[in-house]
Amino acid sequence: MFNDNPTGGMPVLQLHPSRRCNLACLHCYTSSGPAIRQELPIGMLLACLDDAYQAGYRQLAVSGGEPLLYSELGALLAHARELGMTTTITTNGMLATPRRWTPLAPLVDFVAVSIDGRPAEHDTIRGQAGAFDKTVRHLATIRASGVPFGFIFTLTQHNVDSLEFVVRLAAEAGARAVQVHPLTMDGRATAMLPQARPDGLELIVALVEAARLGASLGVAVHVDAVTAEQLTQYRSRFVPARPATALTQIAPILVVQADSMVVPLTHGMDARFMLGSLGSAPLERLAERWLAGQRPDELARLCEATWNDLTTASASPLPAVYWYEEVAMASRVAIEAPVTWQRSITRPDLEPRLQARA
Repeated sequence: MFNDNPTGGMPVLQLHPSRRCNLACLHCYTSSGPAIRQELPIGMLLACLDDAYQAGYRQLAVSGGEPLLYSELGALLAHARELGMTTTITTNGMLATPRRWTPLAPLVDFVAVSIDGRPAEHDTIRGQAGAFDKTVRHLATIRASGVPFGFIFTLTQHNVDSLEFVVRLAAEAGARAVQVHPLTMDGRATAMLPQARPDGLELIVALVEAARLGASLGVAVHVDAVTAEQLTQYRSRFVPARPATALTQIAPILVVQADSMVVPLTHGMDARFMLGSLGSAPLERLAERWLAGQRPDELARLCEATWNDLTTASASPLPAVYWYEEVAMASRVAIEAPVTWQRSITRPDLEPRLQARA
């Protein structure tokens, strides 16, 4: 329930109330870290929740930064619950002490804990020795509270073989699911992991592994990727109808960044597609103005152009893609320019692995 599946589901409001974090992870797409203190005022976010609910968003997903460092997290979750929204948070787990977690537990429907491989791998990505051990220790606190939890594993071009370790750990720890989230090339990742974005064949290997491990270990494993066949078969789920009559139709995921900017679909979209800042107007007004303009149609056309590029046989379509990353990358290309990507699909090193796991 904590994936951002592009093929449908409950409309999601994704809030980043702060970029403050106890870690400075190499792959962080928001460039969060310990030195950042600024956070969005709770009044702004409560009003945003009201407007989002009226617009049709039924799930609140809180990320960051580290959500457990947001001073008004309890009030935020409580208000979402009062509205009838499902609440989820994504955390590194290192701060989930009984003192912090116990008051929040009754307000959370699901918690996603970031685990990025074996202890040494995880600690390297997190930039802190002992980070893995501390996270795993605090899983006991979350488990004892009765709140369902799962793991989020960031997939790079080099770590798909660590997925089995993470899924086995999930099974042993009592986690409900593992979400495999491809590395997003934004924020700190662009400088620290410039060659680590997983290509289409790496995504296919992850999908095959997810099916195998899920069946053998009894843990649901979801990869935020779609195969070329799925992309072609379910076009209407990726390309919005025009004209858009509702915000949830064109933006089933709505992101509020820590700078108060409201973004359709995913973090990393070009600024021209943003709805605006909550500091300048409430969400209701931002959405009203945005829907009345040309941006929804332009976004729908962008999705269509991206879909066409990814499914055209002459373009050697990739075997699998992370849809939202493709759309975000396309958005940063001039609207008049053709949408193109550098692709690397010749990976003879992966053929034996695919055959062995098929």
